[in-house]
Amino acid sequence: MLDLIRFAAVTGRVDPASPGGSRRFLTEELKKAALHIPDAILLPSEVLLPPSAGSLRRHGYLLDIARRELEALALDFQDLESLLLVGLPLDLGGVPVPAMALVRRGRVLGFVLPPDAPVSGPLPEGLFPAESLFSIGGCRTRILLCGGPSGAFRHAALLEGCDAVLLPCYEPARVGSFARAEADAAALSRAFGCAAVCCCGAGGDTSSPHAWKGWAVIAEAGETVSIRADFGQSAELVYDIDLDIVRAGRRSAIPAQPALSFPGLDRDYALRTFSSTPYLPMDPAEEERTLREWFALQAESLAARLQNTGLEKMLVGISGGLDSTLALLVCQRAAGLLRLDSRSVIAVTMPGFGTSDRTHYNALALPRELAMDTREIPIGPAVTQHLQDIRHPAGEQDVTYENAQARERTQILLDLANQEGGLVVGTGDLTEEALGWCTFGGDALANYNVNVTLPKTAIRRLIALCAGDSPNPRVREILEDVLATPVSPELLPTDESGAIVQKTEEILGDYEVHDFFLYYFIKYGFSPKKLLFYAKNAFDDRYGEERLRGWLKLFLRRFAGGQFKRSAAPEAAAITDFGLSSADFILPSDMSVRTLLKELDD
Repeated sequence: MLDLIRFAAVTGRVDPASPGGSRRFLTEELKKAALHIPDAILLPSEVLLPPSAGSLRRHGYLLDIARRELEALALDFQDLESLLLVGLPLDLGGVPVPAMALVRRGRVLGFVLPPDAPVSGPLPEGLFPAESLFSIGGCRTRILLCGGPSGAFRHAALLEGCDAVLLPCYEPARVGSFARAEADAAALSRAFGCAAVCCCGAGGDTSSPHAWKGWAVIAEAGETVSIRADFGQSAELVYDIDLDIVRAGRRSAIPAQPALSFPGLDRDYALRTFSSTPYLPMDPAEEERTLREWFALQAESLAARLQNTGLEKMLVGISGGLDSTLALLVCQRAAGLLRLDSRSVIAVTMPGFGTSDRTHYNALALPRELAMDTREIPIGPAVTQHLQDIRHPAGEQDVTYENAQARERTQILLDLANQEGGLVVGTGDLTEEALGWCTFGGDALANYNVNVTLPKTAIRRLIALCAGDSPNPRVREILEDVLATPVSPELLPTDESGAIVQKTEEILGDYEVHDFFLYYFIKYGFSPKKLLFYAKNAFDDRYGEERLRGWLKLFLRRFAGGQFKRSAAPEAAAITDFGLSSADFILPSDMSVRTLLKELDD
């Protein structure tokens, strides 16, 4: 469904040196996993006769018993549509070699051997070498018996181009081994652009000379989900891997044809994590670290531009809104990096027809508290004269009326930059650029942009972080009020009470939803249908499906229609791994949105 492949990784108790006892324990765990309708179920390697059996594994009769128990296990699950992968040792020339049995609908279809299997020449029918490729619901998969995720790095050639690599193992439990496995699985999936499904060990095994513990880890694009079994318990991990996300990190393709293909199974629900802010880590500490790194890179890239051009002044149009507030804080940090005086930042507030007292006050108060060169230049008279010059109907508050204000402000900033020998720092964010919510030749222009790779909702969180960091209580108070102010371009007059009338999210829809669409559309190329499916899962009941569908249509129309503005966007540093610069995303300025909308409607 929508290129989601469901993998289950299952460990269970084992009965030392008893394949029959181990099978009985596993049967109960497999029944639980089967309820989730996985496309494939992975068990640990050699789980029917673990390494703890020691020298007994050289006895042919125990290997034969393990094989018979495998066939009995297959019959127990003859109605199971999932592909079942069961580990056991095989006798190859008198040597017990770990292998993974491929089982489906009551039949043992063959065995996958490890990369270092002691075989030469053509393999007998039913034995598959480690380089064999298997298609599971279209997911190009390899099965590697190599000691888990840490051992997989030694077989890089077998990882290139895979959608998923299955890593069954049976390793002793040591302090820190589980944490290392999580880290290795994440690194593996990130480095090779594949999902990693790892399953290890089992509880109840002998405790000498090693300790054993069951665990499972599934990694996708550097992110992991995992579970570790408690004493005497099993571990069951079921997760939907997204092939679009996996393939976005692909470094190469696999020309080989699959040795076997297995169909994907139909389901009407998903088992995976859906974050409403996928561009930020879900862990609060990691989110804060990411935001701090973003802010540092914004400031460092601006400082580098100033240093390399020999300019020492930064001009910012400050409105009292989120974007210009963050740009101002970035300029302050850049000035500190270059050891420039705080007055090297020239903050210009340009009140117009829709400027509210609240934003006007904040736009003046913040740079003054930061000891910046603060200037106020009202644009009302100039814009009124301009509208008269072009014979614009008096009192008509249309797009011309709005854009004339944005272009007047940009003209003032650019002319001041010439006068001061400085750089106009753009304030527009990624969300506004994606939606075309900016004026061509107006606020879309600058000498250098510092916010354009950050989505609006991340900017809000970053300002909140800066507010918490500020030692100045007055600055904290102003930043908190900026956060509490409705987002607005303030191009239409306020109401009789002076309140903001033009509220962006009432026009476009909630920014958190557009940022969500934007991330998955740009980074992973999700189809409209899949975007809607993900949004329904991520936002639960916060928004109804019809509202999400309407916002998605608006997003697609505005995204396509705003490309001509992005084609002429100012330079900026691509500091996130998704963006709309020509280095990240290429689109024709005259593209048609009909195909995207049709896919959503169908």
